[in-house]
Amino acid sequence: MDKKIFLYVVVGILVLLLFVFTFFPGITYAIMDSGKTGTDKCSVPAGYTEQDWYEHMSHHPEIYKGCLS
Repeated sequence: MDKKIFLYVVVGILVLLLFVFTFFPGITYAIMDSGKTGTDKCSVPAGYTEQDWYEHMSHHPEIYKGCLS
């Protein structure tokens, strides 16, 4: 009986996460970038060249729109 309840809880959490990531697809980027200020997210992080970072930002224009203009 306890295993069945545990399974229902796990399935419920997975379904909830599926809905969250479906209705809020940019949430993972928002969480990862939440600690950065407006100017910090435009600067080139370690491990990227300036061209690579610009290319990365161009794939996410809704997040980096201030950096791409």
